[in-house]
Amino acid sequence: MADDTIAKLNAAQEAVDNGVLVAQKGVQPWSPEIVQSLTLTIMGFTLITLVLASVLLWKQGSNPQQILKIFGLLTIVGLSAVLLVAGYSNDQLTPIVGLFGAIAGYLLGKDGQADKS
Repeated sequence: MADDTIAKLNAAQEAVDNGVLVAQKGVQPWSPEIVQSLTLTIMGFTLITLVLASVLLWKQGSNPQQILKIFGLLTIVGLSAVLLVAGYSNDQLTPIVGLFGAIAGYLLGKDGQADKS
């Protein structure tokens, strides 16, 4: 029983070691089919949320600034999730996520009405 447990622990350690080596080489640990299905699922979910947001904003009679904020943020979140699943390296993702953060900050910080003091 103890030998079986030790063998399982050694196998688990080898799996962890192999996983660390794969992550260090920047190789995608998922199969292309899984990446494709996750990407399509995320894009479909983003599209559904954009359609629902369109309906809700249309029924509410929202102003263009609100529409821009909602659509911009939903698009940024969806694209960020797709990029995360696609498995780009940190060197490639950092500037993209920085750009998305700057756009999101602009959209959330931009005020439709100027202060008249």
